[in-house]
Amino acid sequence: MRLRLMADKSGLDRIDARLLELLQEDGRRPYAELGAEVGISGPAAHERVKKLEARGVITGYGARVSAEAVGLGVLAFTWVTQAPGTVVTDLTGDFGAIPEIEECHHVTGEADYLLKIRARDTRDLERVIRAVQATRHVFSTESDVVFSTAFERRPIRPAERP
Repeated sequence: MRLRLMADKSGLDRIDARLLELLQEDGRRPYAELGAEVGISGPAAHERVKKLEARGVITGYGARVSAEAVGLGVLAFTWVTQAPGTVVTDLTGDFGAIPEIEECHHVTGEADYLLKIRARDTRDLERVIRAVQATRHVFSTESDVVFSTAFERRPIRPAERP
């Protein structure tokens, strides 16, 4: 697969793009192995990764945890609409204080926010949604419970030229 990267925007070349792909698959992969995969030495791979970190392209490393394995078997997306006249009020801090909210997105359309919520069961989900509804300036919520997930956390790839 040939990538034509938008170097003018991202400043990434093919080697950087491949390093990002490999690190998203396994963030603990040794630099020697990374280098071998992309055709450079281990120290050169290490230097490139450090530069990607310094530029803010790589923002961190972490383990992928199975929500079900840790007792969070219910996933829901909740649309939140703010009360009329309060849309200039930022609610992200309020939502960030609710630990079951995994993601918070400020969106366009009928709703103002889209929340990704993980809960133990439907009763726990109801508790979390009630906490969201009790948040100041929240006018309404609408939730969609996920039956199954086809894929999640796909690797982020640099933009390609058209």
